[in-house]
Amino acid sequence: MDGKKDEVTWRSLPRKDQLAILCFLRFAEPVVSISLLTYLFYQLRSLDPNLDSGAVVRQVAYMQTSFMLSQCFSSMFLGRLADSHRGGRKPVLLLGVAGSLIGCVSFGFITNFKQALALRILEGLVNGNVATIRTMVSEVVAEKRYQPHAFLLLPISFNVAAMFSPLMAGQLADLAGKYPEKFGNNAFLKAWPYAPPALLSGFFLLIAFGAVFFFLEETLEPLKDRYDPGIAFTRKVSAMIFGRKVPSASRVAQEEASHEEMSRMITDDAEAAEERDSEEHPESLKPAKPQRILPLKRMFTRNMCLTLVSYAIQEYHITTYNTLWTSFLSDPVDTKNQARLPFFFSGGAGMKPDRIMWSLFIVGVMGLPTQLFIYPRINRRLGTLKMWRTFMMGMPLLYFIIPYIAAAPSTKAPPAGKEGFWVWFLIVLAQVLMVGTSTFVVPAQLVLTNL
Repeated sequence: MDGKKDEVTWRSLPRKDQLAILCFLRFAEPVVSISLLTYLFYQLRSLDPNLDSGAVVRQVAYMQTSFMLSQCFSSMFLGRLADSHRGGRKPVLLLGVAGSLIGCVSFGFITNFKQALALRILEGLVNGNVATIRTMVSEVVAEKRYQPHAFLLLPISFNVAAMFSPLMAGQLADLAGKYPEKFGNNAFLKAWPYAPPALLSGFFLLIAFGAVFFFLEETLEPLKDRYDPGIAFTRKVSAMIFGRKVPSASRVAQEEASHEEMSRMITDDAEAAEERDSEEHPESLKPAKPQRILPLKRMFTRNMCLTLVSYAIQEYHITTYNTLWTSFLSDPVDTKNQARLPFFFSGGAGMKPDRIMWSLFIVGVMGLPTQLFIYPRINRRLGTLKMWRTFMMGMPLLYFIIPYIAAAPSTKAPPAGKEGFWVWFLIVLAQVLMVGTSTFVVPAQLVLTNL
């Protein structure tokens, strides 16, 4: 009986309201990045039609590299700001969302590659939200037994974004070019063909900004009781509408903890004794001193260093795959060079955004049920570390399979984009392997880093 009562389920997770906000933010930001990857190759080529496909692929790589490098330069500062009494988790999140919102909307109206590069650098400099969100999840759900489920919510949110955003971007990108009979005379869409997906992505970020500002509560311990204008406004409005004061998150958490504690008590003697003790020792009621932040070097234990190195390698693989995948599918089919199988061939799949979106859609469709139903069972059977070691071996298989999409037989003659059974068989196989790797590796890595 006790075993079933103590079993961790999705319904038993604490602070679902705060987790929901963090998950929506983790959904909104990938909507921007994934939808951008769907049509980035074609948007950059539209800025300079004279560029060959190799130059455009390099531009895509430069943009992703600049984004990552700028994040590296600013991550330490943002991390210290998030841990600082003058900053906090919530202000860092708001800064990141605001920067992404400005960059995302502006990207729909770029006129040259330098503008695109500058916007990606800006986004990278101000946005360290992934790390901050993960930290806040561990603070909202402090009890270790709930954390595997709580951390799994983040890649689930990402996969929902991966399922939705490419379909959105593929349908909205270059409407005037795809549907000339409907939108061919629209001056705005002809001048800014990639503005619609950028504006819709910006709308999601705007909602995320509002949710964080008005409803998300600070989780840094010394700042939990600091005045928060967004939360204060929400409580005022709630009091006006419902006629009662809405308790703070810390108060709710305390009440939940007290309720669980009281359910285990047989009598109220212990509580009465505690009250008498507090009356005899009033100094115990004094507010606790703010926690001292330990020196940064104390963090770098041997296990932490090994975990960080493995995390860097994992992120390198996943980021490289996500960057090159859409560029490879967009790259035109090679019609000049003779293919010599099994190892000598070139070119890409030559697909348009409305075809690329289906290849990205597979990630969300496969990833969501895998995370919800298969991951918990595998995690219980193998354990976190063994599961990470096992599924990380899927990356080499990916690197072997993907290039053969360019050499697969197509039902359409070049230079048309590749189609046919074998093309999509390899695409689905590659994406299934990617889902099977990232679904188990990413949350396991988060748990290992947090130990």
